[in-house]
Amino acid sequence: MTSQFDGMAALHERSIDELPFRRHIEMPSVLAAAGGVEGRRVLDLGCGSGLYARFFARNGAAGVLGVDRSPGLIAHARHREEVEPLGVRYLVHDEATTDTLTGAFDLAVSVYALSYAATPAALARLCAAARATLAPGGRFVAATLNPDFATVPHYYRPYGFDLTVADPHLCDGDPVGLHARADGESFQVTAYYWSREAHERALTEAGFTEVAWQSPRTAADGSASLFARYLAAPHVLAVSARVPGDSSPR
Repeated sequence: MTSQFDGMAALHERSIDELPFRRHIEMPSVLAAAGGVEGRRVLDLGCGSGLYARFFARNGAAGVLGVDRSPGLIAHARHREEVEPLGVRYLVHDEATTDTLTGAFDLAVSVYALSYAATPAALARLCAAARATLAPGGRFVAATLNPDFATVPHYYRPYGFDLTVADPHLCDGDPVGLHARADGESFQVTAYYWSREAHERALTEAGFTEVAWQSPRTAADGSASLFARYLAAPHVLAVSARVPGDSSPR
């Protein structure tokens, strides 16, 4: 299996420092939307180089599995685990076909994976896959492209990246280019626009309830003033949903 991210492990790692909104806004927002991870079995869908998988382990998760379709990213994540053991496991596994993981987790997290679904069917498969991995009462949290992100050219450049669209009047499935630099090296990937309605439809059809959107928050480190313009039109939001059933601690 290959993906547009093969060979980008080092850039993925450096992005946490080169794109500071990730550390100061994205990560605390995901953790808040999840309601914390302590004592929970966590699946990181589309884990990339393992940034979030390691983050969850350090924040007290009972166990963490990272899955990604990119062999290069998983190889890097496994190497990091060898160097700095945190008890995280990694699998090269298409996040849309997680049938072998049925009901094994209390929390599934997807950072940007929904935004790389190119068709409504692909979006539906990802949500259904996340649903299948969760035990009754489990929660799914996705950091996904904000349906109301700023389409003004170079709006996000002060934060280290640009989003480009062919037409500012976006429709579901339209491509969105992400251009960024890390450590002097540029990279570009293609994401896809999905409205709130498209996200909510895919989640509810997968069997989730209690779909909710969370506005981003900043870390408690005095950085809010640095990101005022970003927070006025963040490019990413967290959406969460729940599997019906008992969520009593195990």
